[in-house]
Amino acid sequence: MLGPLIVCYLFLGGTGAGACLVLAVLGMLAPRELVAVQGAGGRGASRGPAGAHAVLRPPAPYRRLLAPGYAAALVALVLGMVCLLADVGRADRLLLLLTSPAFSHVAVGAWSLAVCAALAVLAGLAWAGLAWRWRFAAVRVLQVALALAALVVMLYTGLLLQSLNAVPLWATPWLPALFVLSSLSCGMALVLAAAQLTGAAFAFVTVLGRLAAVDAAVVVLEALVLAAFVGTALAGIGGNFLVDRTAEALAASAEALVAGEAAWLFWGGFVLAGLAVPFALDVALARLRRPRPALALVAAACVLAGGLAMRFCVVEAGMHPLLAMAS
Repeated sequence: MLGPLIVCYLFLGGTGAGACLVLAVLGMLAPRELVAVQGAGGRGASRGPAGAHAVLRPPAPYRRLLAPGYAAALVALVLGMVCLLADVGRADRLLLLLTSPAFSHVAVGAWSLAVCAALAVLAGLAWAGLAWRWRFAAVRVLQVALALAALVVMLYTGLLLQSLNAVPLWATPWLPALFVLSSLSCGMALVLAAAQLTGAAFAFVTVLGRLAAVDAAVVVLEALVLAAFVGTALAGIGGNFLVDRTAEALAASAEALVAGEAAWLFWGGFVLAGLAVPFALDVALARLRRPRPALALVAAACVLAGGLAMRFCVVEAGMHPLLAMAS
């Protein structure tokens, strides 16, 4: 059975990876003439159209936006790995799982998390201007690699549940799609919150307003995928994914999700607080032309709380038929 530690692992891993993806994209969109200098980047270096040997030298606003964001993402990724280790129980078991030649979704996810965390450390150091002088082109390559690793982690968090063949509710392609969109939204929420707390929001009003608009669009897509996920489950539709599974178990899980004992958390914690409220606040933030830290922090908190509630409800509803049979 999957316990609270795995739920936290799925949430923290997806959130950290989503934030890494958002930060990598923001870094790649940063104008070269603003964040790079010609030559070795010394005191006499000048900004402008830098050539092949341009060195990353981000000004203070970019350092306040990206470096703390990577730090927050790294904290989420590391905490996710700690939750996985705590759930496994012993470090040697996790090491055996990681080194086993047999394919395992848990092993793939753990390795992906580790790679994503390592690349996030390097990207954070680069945008903080620490450690050594970074070639601008090398940082671009690093960010592309980080974005790809983050996408793998985001997708994996849904594939892990889908791979558990004994649970009909999870045996649908809508589940990985839901987890990817939720991870992306949670990642944007983490970045927006970090920008408010560091004061970077005042230097990137337009950028963060557009990011809020993107998050609103992602929330709409997330709601549509959620409707498809719940609707197909209630209708008993699973396509080829439901071979050798009972319709009764699927119906019991779907009913537990939308009308069971924890339905209040699904409707109130995820649908209302995690989708409806953030959508309204994101639209408001996108239309405003000045920072509203309190509004942005409330929106971010709602998204993150809703993402955690969604994973808890989906895991609990999926396990409901198995727990009922065990009792």
